[in-house]
Amino acid sequence: MAFTDLYYDGFGERWLHALETVAAESGIDSLLIMRSTPTHMIAVVSAGPRRDTYTPGDAGPKSVNPGYHKLYCEQVVNDAAPLHVPDAAADPEWEGNEDLVQFGLGTYLGYPIKGPGGDVLGTICVLHSEPIDFDAGLLSLRQRLDQLRIEIENDLERVAA
Repeated sequence: MAFTDLYYDGFGERWLHALETVAAESGIDSLLIMRSTPTHMIAVVSAGPRRDTYTPGDAGPKSVNPGYHKLYCEQVVNDAAPLHVPDAAADPEWEGNEDLVQFGLGTYLGYPIKGPGGDVLGTICVLHSEPIDFDAGLLSLRQRLDQLRIEIENDLERVAA
C-alpha cells in the first residue's frame, strides 16, 4: 500500500469523530489531519467550527512554490518535530503565513504523523484565531493531540501489516 498518496481508503471517516470530539470539548476553531506532498499540504480530515476553512482535498501550496510563505504544517514535516506558534501576528517568522493572512488563524500546534516506514506523511494540527493555553486542563489539548497522533500512527501500522 502506498501511504505517500493517501493514508488509506476510509481513513477520513475513521478519524473524523475523534477529531470532532476533541474540537468540541476544547473549543478550538480547527483540528486537521494534513497529508504532505512535495509541493502542497492537503487536508485529509477537518473538524471544529471552522472545518469549512479547509475541507478534505483542499491543498495549501508550500514555500517551494514561488511566491508562497512557509506553512506551519510544512515546518512540522520538514523538521519531523512538533511546532507551537502561540501568536503568528506577533512573530516575524510567521506573520506572512496563509492561515493568518487569509483566515485569521494565527495560533498553531502541530505534530508530525509518521508512516509505517518512519517517513513523515503529514500532520495532526490545531489552528485557532487567538492565543490559547494548550496545557490547561486535566488532560491538556497538547496531550490529547499527541495521543491522537500515536493512535493514528498505530492505525497506519495495523493497516500496513
